[in-house]
Amino acid sequence: MKANMHNEMTEMNEAIQQEHESATTGQTYLLFRLAEESYAVEVGRVEEVLEYEPPTFVPRSPACLLGIVNVRGRLVPILDLRRRFGLPEHEHSGESRFIVMNLKWEGDDVSLGVLADAVEGVADLPGEALAPPPKVGRAVESEFLKSVARHKDRILLLMDVDRLLTPEYLHQRFAELTVGAQPHAAGHAAQQE
Repeated sequence: MKANMHNEMTEMNEAIQQEHESATTGQTYLLFRLAEESYAVEVGRVEEVLEYEPPTFVPRSPACLLGIVNVRGRLVPILDLRRRFGLPEHEHSGESRFIVMNLKWEGDDVSLGVLADAVEGVADLPGEALAPPPKVGRAVESEFLKSVARHKDRILLLMDVDRLLTPEYLHQRFAELTVGAQPHAAGHAAQQE
C-alpha cells in the first residue's frame, strides 16, 4: 500500500512538472479536499505534493502555522487550512498531504506548504467553467477564493494562493501573541495528545 501511495504521488508530481513545462497556464488545476469540500489551485502555483509528516513546531507562532518541514534542504512553513478558515480540527490520515505552493510575499516568490485532507488529482477546467465566487455564504472562505467551477458532479472552490497568508495577517497574529493572546503552544500541546 505504501508503494502504491508513493507511485500515485510520483505520478501527480510528474503531471505537475509536465504542466509547468507546457505552454498552457491557468487551465489545469490540482484538486484537493478539505472538510468535505473540493478545492482547486492552479497547477502553475504548485511546486509539489508531499506525504504528511509531523512538522517541526516553531514556538510562539500563530496557531494556523503548524511548523516547518525540510523539503530537500529548504525549510518550508506549513499552514493548516482548516485553522486558517476557522474549520473544525481533523485527525490526520493516510490521505493527508502537504501541497507546496508558490505565493507572492511582498514582491518575492516564497514557498508555503498547506495541509489538505486529501489530494484528488489534476483536472483541466475551461475558462467558461469558471464563475465569480458567491457573495453570500462561505463568508469565511470568500476572501481566499478566485472563482468557483462546476467539475463533473461537484463544485470546486478555486483558491487565491496569494491571499492564504499575507504579511498583514501574520503581523496581526504575531501582535496578538505579544499582548497575551493564547499562544500556539497550547494548541501544540493539544495536538500532541
